[in-house]
Amino acid sequence: MKTLFVVLKSVLVIFLLMLCVSSTSAQKKMHVITLKNGNVLQGKIIRQVPGDFLEIETQDKNFWKFDMEDIAEIRFEKRKLPKNYRDTIVQPLKGMSYEIKMGVLAGGKSNEDDAPFSMLVSGNYRFESGISAGGGVGYETLNGGSMPVFGEIKYQAKLNGISPFIYLQSGYSIALENQFGRNFYHNSEDDVNSVGGILINPGIGFNLGNIGDNRFTLNIGYRFQKMKHKWENSYTKDTEYLKEEYNRLSIHLGLIF
Repeated sequence: MKTLFVVLKSVLVIFLLMLCVSSTSAQKKMHVITLKNGNVLQGKIIRQVPGDFLEIETQDKNFWKFDMEDIAEIRFEKRKLPKNYRDTIVQPLKGMSYEIKMGVLAGGKSNEDDAPFSMLVSGNYRFESGISAGGGVGYETLNGGSMPVFGEIKYQAKLNGISPFIYLQSGYSIALENQFGRNFYHNSEDDVNSVGGILINPGIGFNLGNIGDNRFTLNIGYRFQKMKHKWENSYTKDTEYLKEEYNRLSIHLGLIF
């Protein structure tokens, strides 16, 4: 019961934090150019030479160039996207995207923390078939700080009403901290060299919705993790090893941009 409470509390805090970040990004920055002939253009200034000319990319992806003497006013606005656009889950047919995921690795009594923190950053290229491939890195606190480095493949299913996907992550988690004072069957003053180990994380996810060009995801998977530790026994002068395995429930909220 305690583990479940920790998981729910962590996920709620992470979700609120990501909601604040994404709601800020929903404010679309926009330049408004008013010409002396009365025409008004909205978009983004991509080049400007004071006293000479400027170039603007309008919202319909057209490019325009105007002499400064033909411009009556230039102003900057922030415009909220319409609600129907925010609530529609927009799935690109293909192209590069990036994702930040934060969550927990829940379960297991072999860890002092019932729900160690996990943050992953990845980049994936999506093909028209619905398959995405890429990789990423992260930071986790699974019995000490570690940096997972992984490859990732994802398949986006095409179903009406919901937008699920399946994914597989596989790679190596690099230990960032050496672990001391644990039950390694050695003198506590001996230095332990924590090396790291392989990881495999299959799972399923859902697109929850989007604000502007950013999409929310919920990812639930199974994490299998190995960690290797070695030290020199001060008594026998032998190098000793300890290999650990973790089986965890991975729960992440993601933001794709």
